[in-house]
Amino acid sequence: MATPTTAVLDATEVTQAVQDLQHGVTLIAGKATVIRAYVSGTFGPAARVSGALELVRSPTDPGVTVLSSNTVPVDPGVPRDLATRRGDITLSLNFLLPPALAAEGALSVGALALTDTVSGNPVPVGAPANGPTVWFHHSPPLRVKVFGLRHEGGDVPGTHTPRDLDCTALVGWLGRACPVAEVIASRTVIDVTADVPFTCNDTNAQLAAIRALDISAGGDPRTHYLGQAADGGFFMRGCSSGVPAVPDPATVASSPCGAADWGRDFDGAYSDWYGGHELGHTFGRRHPGFCGESPDDLQNYPFPNGQLADSPDTFVGFDVGDLALNLPMRASPGVQWHDVMTYCNRQWISSYTYEAIRRRLADENALTAGAPVPESPPATPAPLPEDAPAPPPVVPVAGPGGPAAPTGGRPDERFPQLSVTRAAAPQAGMAVPAVEAPAGAERLVSVVGTVNLTQRQGGIRFVNPVSPLAAQPAGSGGPGPNGETPVVLRIEQADGGAPREVPVPVKPASELAPGADRTGLVDAVVPVGPSPAAIELLVGGQAVDTFRAAGAPPPRCAPPGTPGPAPGRSGWHWTSTRRRSPAAASPHGSAPTTAPPGRRSASGSRTRSSRSTTASSARASRSN
Repeated sequence: MATPTTAVLDATEVTQAVQDLQHGVTLIAGKATVIRAYVSGTFGPAARVSGALELVRSPTDPGVTVLSSNTVPVDPGVPRDLATRRGDITLSLNFLLPPALAAEGALSVGALALTDTVSGNPVPVGAPANGPTVWFHHSPPLRVKVFGLRHEGGDVPGTHTPRDLDCTALVGWLGRACPVAEVIASRTVIDVTADVPFTCNDTNAQLAAIRALDISAGGDPRTHYLGQAADGGFFMRGCSSGVPAVPDPATVASSPCGAADWGRDFDGAYSDWYGGHELGHTFGRRHPGFCGESPDDLQNYPFPNGQLADSPDTFVGFDVGDLALNLPMRASPGVQWHDVMTYCNRQWISSYTYEAIRRRLADENALTAGAPVPESPPATPAPLPEDAPAPPPVVPVAGPGGPAAPTGGRPDERFPQLSVTRAAAPQAGMAVPAVEAPAGAERLVSVVGTVNLTQRQGGIRFVNPVSPLAAQPAGSGGPGPNGETPVVLRIEQADGGAPREVPVPVKPASELAPGADRTGLVDAVVPVGPSPAAIELLVGGQAVDTFRAAGAPPPRCAPPGTPGPAPGRSGWHWTSTRRRSPAAASPHGSAPTTAPPGRRSASGSRTRSSRSTTASSARASRSN
């Protein structure tokens, strides 16, 4: 009679994205979950085994048996250490939990049974054969609105539009890597208002203006906004409009997208981890500072070299995979893979980033939710005349660039092969009426601009009337932690009243090279007073840009027969006479109505001090 094979259960790991054997990472109710059982042979010949686990939700629960999705070898003559098996998905028995077993509450991992796949005989498992008891916790969903940033021209002529895959890959990655059971996502395509080669500061300004209009109309203020720019015409370095220390979903981000593999990513889209990095900034996550990125979190990041773990025996990353994207289940050894907030190769999410995003999502979920915003067509703010001087773009100092490299170095030093996706000509958007202020309430406007704190320069990009729903979390308008120059919006009054000065915070760009000018976004909702005439942008006490009103609002007690504002309008609006392409008038990229050629609009004017930023044709470098 043949000697039977016997085995032992060395460890059990319940994982969703990253985990250690003590189950120190929070398990999220409803999130795809895999139980990894590590078995080894103790006696007898080598065999290949499958497994069955008994899982129990409560003491009165009869239990459910779940079968492994794979088989593993057990060979007493070829022992493998536990760290090696944890880092290789093919060396653990993997049990994908049915959704009902990942509901909020406790789950006990009961007895493990093994079967020889050749003979069909049971393989005895030595004691202990039971796993741990774990707890699944509720977590709110991650809400994101993805904008495909369509643009014309660049190094390769034509229309460049992000692919559906670029958005799908990002949303799938967020669902697998982040501490959520659900990603509530939507996607729309807009035309970039800035000229090529635009920067992420330009696109973030456009997204911030759109978001203010959406939230003003009743959109969910917990929604994060991300733009995706196809790399077919040129490469736009990604960034967020800040790294908020407190919950602030109004912080927006932009990232490039395309099919480059970066020497390590062969799924046809790098928008997943790249977009995940930029969205991580909007959740307050900073650069650890180990692979050329700014050392913003160097003192707090718990693992060396930006790794997921400090030893092979602690944390291991885990990707449950996605059949729709042809992505297999994968383990990521913690000392070989790095956190997504670094610029290192082999990126996944660390336990440190995972738990921080989970806490931030809970804090953001406490914000008041509004009514959903219609997805199509997007609202369009009042158009700007075409015949005005262009606001000077604030262009971040380009980081180092270099040729493609198969391995090593910062991802933003590797340039992918560019590809072109052609799209139909854009359609004009739908106009949105100005917001009616409640009786007795101050009228509010959303002001979005870009600033260079180092040079004390800047420009107002978008001004739109909004409702109180668009108000953002309070922030300090004083100097920043690094002594940044304070920024003020001064609202001049047409009735001769004293101007209002409103200090506003600056959201610094997240991806700045060492020694680069400190650039960022002004994104504020401010009261404009009873008779607004102009808004000035002051940097360091000096006016660097002015946005003038189209005209005084109608008197409160007009004579009989005086025409009033059109239904749904507040009776006032803002214009700028910036000289740009027609699409530059609206954050949604639609063509506005403009004054006839050769005539200057009589509705308003735009002025700028001599210290304002000059236009630059510098091309942004790639970044992560």
